[in-house]
Amino acid sequence: MLNNTEKTHFYNEISLFENLPANSKDKVLNNLEILTLKKNNYLFDNEQTNDRVYFVLQGRVKILNSFKNGKTSIKRILYAGDFWGEYALVDVKEANHFESAAKAMDKETIVAAVSLDFFKKLCNQHPQIFQLLYQKTVNTFRKVDNRLSSIMLKKSKQIIIDFLNELAVDIGRPIGYETLIKHNLTHQEIANMTGISRQKVTTILNELKQEGLIHLERNAILVHDLKMLR
Repeated sequence: MLNNTEKTHFYNEISLFENLPANSKDKVLNNLEILTLKKNNYLFDNEQTNDRVYFVLQGRVKILNSFKNGKTSIKRILYAGDFWGEYALVDVKEANHFESAAKAMDKETIVAAVSLDFFKKLCNQHPQIFQLLYQKTVNTFRKVDNRLSSIMLKKSKQIIIDFLNELAVDIGRPIGYETLIKHNLTHQEIANMTGISRQKVTTILNELKQEGLIHLERNAILVHDLKMLR
């Protein structure tokens, strides 16, 4: 088990806790649990009621929806700096309708966790935390809603283009006039996020490459000009 000095390094990576007074920081450190997961380890599954708030510190976590036919879809991918479990602040039982399971995507994924009860008290004592939480949650809902609208109303090629633009905003890195997206996603994972078959995802990405809009690399996509990718 880590001591508070060792936990401080991870604490400093959680943006919601910036600018807390020293006494509150000490309380967080005493209640903070650091979890290290291997690839494909579940943090929780759809048979569990989540009673904690989690913060991704390293690696990625995917939030999965499971269906009775055995299929799954990826609702969200969380990167370092992202958090989830916030829906449970309103209603723990209802939160399970939003988040069915959480699964590590990388060889060493590190996540911090605090109990829901403690986090509620922290939000009550420090309204700025709740304000940041609210802003980030609204942004998350907006992205999910935009993707759902894209899936329902647009053709497959435009869905993939919209998805690439979303990735560019979230994790893209500018290189001159180009944008490098190190996504580390398989074509099947992209399919699970966009509602398109894996074969169709591969076909569309190759079409975009042939049109000179993107360059495909291993686990990455280089977008030559985001303005042209609309």
